[in-house]
Amino acid sequence: MSDRHALSWKTPAVVEAPLPSHITRTYIRTPNGPLELLVAQPPSSVQPRKKALLFQHGGFGSAAVWIPYIVLFSQTYGHPCYAVSLRGHGTSWNPGFFRLVFGTGKAFMAHDLSYALNFVQGFEAGLRGGVNPEDIVLIGHSAGGGLSQYFLSQNLGQVGGLVLMASLPNFGGLGVYLNWGWLDPWFGIRMCLRDFGHPRSPLSSATLVHRAFFCPEFPAAGVKEFEQHLPEFESFIWPLGMMLPFVNVRNVIRNILGWGSTPSARLLVVSGGKDTLMGVTLMKRMAEQYKRGFATLVRRQQLQVGLGPGEGDPQERASDAVSFTVIDGAGHHIQNDLQWEDSAKQILTFIEQL
Repeated sequence: MSDRHALSWKTPAVVEAPLPSHITRTYIRTPNGPLELLVAQPPSSVQPRKKALLFQHGGFGSAAVWIPYIVLFSQTYGHPCYAVSLRGHGTSWNPGFFRLVFGTGKAFMAHDLSYALNFVQGFEAGLRGGVNPEDIVLIGHSAGGGLSQYFLSQNLGQVGGLVLMASLPNFGGLGVYLNWGWLDPWFGIRMCLRDFGHPRSPLSSATLVHRAFFCPEFPAAGVKEFEQHLPEFESFIWPLGMMLPFVNVRNVIRNILGWGSTPSARLLVVSGGKDTLMGVTLMKRMAEQYKRGFATLVRRQQLQVGLGPGEGDPQERASDAVSFTVIDGAGHHIQNDLQWEDSAKQILTFIEQL
């Protein structure tokens, strides 16, 4: 039996799948249409209120890919959690095939993220009696990690911490798509000759999804279940707009607040040990570029780190400020792969030292 997915060119009907009991679905009003937001609050016994976590999915994702994290971080670790679905994803409003695929770039997606961050800030302010941007940590995966960087680089918001999980790197995604080409040599031929340019062609079967997103040991039944969360089509313009360098590293660092004299990290780069798309090498290179950007700002005293100009070496401060970790055995979808709890613990350690 073929595991091929029947590609669709039509905008799918909105189906609100059941959620775990601890998660509620709400919608953020925007001028274009509603954006899905999954929300999970910690037990009332958790006081004072911990850092709020805002999760941003990547290409062919939705808020639902974060459900394992949302449940664990809210109910076990006590953090309020929010996950947004960008336009055309999850149950958010859908622009339609041609408008989404050919007319929706990273700037449009970044404004959706802006609406989500503003909503979370307002909601948290009501519960905290006011909110500081430092109270919110932004966690972005894949193209959503690239979007999170672009969002901060464009001065569209500020947060107290940033986690980049198997993220499109700041220096561009060309290497990512070269990796995908090595992984799937029929990528271009299949898309052009069989699937007539359909954007889901690279993920048009369970085998292809498994190969691109998960470690080899991930069960086939789990892949089929995961496929239910994939949109029928995706924007071409969003990832193409991040193919070449698209981020001002120093702007990103400036819009992460809370740098101080204590040796705590504010930016964490997470790589899957078996991620065939982003790969450890690309993720490590991205972390190193952020370290260099941080050190440059410290040297120029353009970043308030609570230390005088003669105190401490900028490179040593950068090593403390930007962390890098590899989740052994994990594929690209770290938060959904077999090692997802290991990655959550690493992220928790980062959050708790903020």
